Amino acid sequence: MRTFRLPKFNKLIEVMEIRGVKVLTHWSVLLIGAVILLGALEEPLLAFAVLAAYYGTILIHECGHMVAAQRKGCAVLSIELYPIWGITRFGERYSRFDHCVIAWGGVVAQVIVGVPLVAWVEIFGCTRFQAVNAILAILGFSSLSMAVLNLLPVRPLDGAIAWGLLPALFKRSHARPAKREPGWRSWR
Repeated sequence: MRTFRLPKFNKLIEVMEIRGVKVLTHWSVLLIGAVILLGALEEPLLAFAVLAAYYGTILIHECGHMVAAQRKGCAVLSIELYPIWGITRFGERYSRFDHCVIAWGGVVAQVIVGVPLVAWVEIFGCTRFQAVNAILAILGFSSLSMAVLNLLPVRPLDGAIAWGLLPALFKRSHARPAKREPGWRSWR
């Protein structure tokens, strides 16, 4: 007897490569995007701009983790995008301090992109184009809100790791004695 088998779907699909790191997206991201675009036949440009800005926000956050990990000497394996979150997979970190710095990388990237866009809107106001306004709102205001939310100290959010930077910095500062140059004098 022969049974019918459905073809296997890969859960993750490669969509691009950034700095030698593969960016993979879950198949549901593509499906949700297609459904939203099909449902927005009256305003397809606006729907596409909203989707691109939303997933762009997640990608910017994950690229921040990628850059921080690469600067700390960790091999970055991949970036994975899901409908409401992303994951940057990287190799073994050297210390708890490095892990905390990598956790802050995503939030810092969002702030670097979001603050100038918010400032632009506050100074110059909105444009006459709905799609541009949607991009400014999502990559600016919403991105900063997501960054703050992501700093809550609960797993699986980055704040659960990121806030460990303060004790790690304190521990590092006491681990090394201050080096003084020869001939340096204290005025006390």
